[in-house]
Amino acid sequence: MPVEETDKLTLGDERAGATTYGGAARVAFVLVVCLYVAARVWRLTDSCLWFDEIFGVHAARHAWGQMLDFAAADLIHPPLFYALLKLWVGLGGESLWWLRLLPVLLSIAAIAPLLLLCRELRLGAWETNLALALAAVNGYLIKYAQEVRMYSLLLLLTLCSLWLFARLFNAANAGRARTTLVALAACNLLLVYTHYYGWLVVASEAALLLLLRRGRARTAPFLLTVALAAVAYLPWVYALAHNSGEQGRGLAQNIGWVERPAAGDILQFLALLHEPFYFRRSSAEPVYTTLTAPAGLLLFGVPILLLLWRLARRARAGDASRRGGLCWLLVFSFLPLLLAFALSWALPHSVWGTRHLIIVAAPYLIMAAAAVVRLRPVWARAAALVVLGCWVFWGALGALVRREAAPVWCAWEGHAARMMRDESEGAVAAGALPVYAFEDLVAYHLWFALDSARDTRFRVAVVKGVPGLPEDPAYFLPRAFDGVSVGDASALEGARIWAAFRDAAWDESRPPLKTILERGYRVEEVYETRAQGQRAFMVSFAKSR
Repeated sequence: MPVEETDKLTLGDERAGATTYGGAARVAFVLVVCLYVAARVWRLTDSCLWFDEIFGVHAARHAWGQMLDFAAADLIHPPLFYALLKLWVGLGGESLWWLRLLPVLLSIAAIAPLLLLCRELRLGAWETNLALALAAVNGYLIKYAQEVRMYSLLLLLTLCSLWLFARLFNAANAGRARTTLVALAACNLLLVYTHYYGWLVVASEAALLLLLRRGRARTAPFLLTVALAAVAYLPWVYALAHNSGEQGRGLAQNIGWVERPAAGDILQFLALLHEPFYFRRSSAEPVYTTLTAPAGLLLFGVPILLLLWRLARRARAGDASRRGGLCWLLVFSFLPLLLAFALSWALPHSVWGTRHLIIVAAPYLIMAAAAVVRLRPVWARAAALVVLGCWVFWGALGALVRREAAPVWCAWEGHAARMMRDESEGAVAAGALPVYAFEDLVAYHLWFALDSARDTRFRVAVVKGVPGLPEDPAYFLPRAFDGVSVGDASALEGARIWAAFRDAAWDESRPPLKTILERGYRVEEVYETRAQGQRAFMVSFAKSR
């Protein structure tokens, strides 16, 4: 599978020595790495664990065999990240800082394959530095570097896969090609065991080999590795099939609420790739800021279009030496996005999710960096870099002055602590005090807080079907889980009970307060937390005589 120099995937640089790091470029690189790390550590523990993060920690608390069954019953994510998280918890426990450190370190580790990928594409030092800088300040990437979920691992393995794929394509001899192919096969297997969207990366690699006809010598061996990965994936497919009979409505419960995407959703996702530092913590906040994201679209969109035009003009003149690298970046920037869009319309349920599309972030930002650095004439490049600096500064200023309130779900941890404190030790038998919630989200957060404290005096239940109380379908209790019982309003019983709910205000004429009072209870103690325009209530009730 050796290739000639003219066949290599490269965006090449006209200037000799541009791929080496001089003194200024080396200093800039160190500063950018420091910025990358600082942006991901900053305010790392400002917010508590939220529902999906809790699920991951919950999975890691199981024994190994039970953990796989627990993850398979959920259907929606393969188990590699949960296994890694279990090992991580075994090393350092479950403190918030330690848990969040894992995705941060995975995100930082992604710097290495990003640099190797840029080198394989023959990008210059300043192009590489700018690509890394764009990744460093991107709010979308910062968000998922701080969540105890699989997306940092997905980013890391995607970059490793893309680097190895480019290295395979550029292999100058058969021995190097074989070694690279083995490494790529192993990486892609880990990738698809991290997230189903990993298969979109693999599919895009296969599509690129077919698109660039010079890659025929590599196509058959690569497709063989894909077939082997599919065979190695069968145990997970079996686990899914084995657990598909668990309580729930199959994938309809997981993603049936996801709307099918429109063209505007693609633009919204692209806007996220142009947002410095800002990210939203909950759906109560805007997706992106009204100024910096549209400005970023313009700032990078125009240079990318100009780069495409220049290379197309060169190709018409007979110079196609750099077209392969640009085609490579275009494929991995947009093909997974288009495949996810098409599958969301072709499948019974939409599979669209902006967080899953982290697989396209790095190649897109690399392409944007190359396009800005290669702007002609020189004054246009200088102007673009000045505007870019202002864009980053404005985004950083907004992040520094922004004081975001803790999400409403963080109230339940504090309320659970107050409840445990108020019920004196030894005065309550194990499982004697019922704690009723009216949403799966609230019930799961309360259960997790009590389980983390190893307090067995309470039994959490969720009350369903109360008229006038809508519930977000995106949150539901894990299928292979019986720590929270489920019932209707008739399940409200006990001489003393606790109830947890959220509402805009205390209103005894509306459920759930009305529902509880009608069953003969009177209010004893009220805890209230205000967050994001809502009030989270934790109330103790006693049965009226």
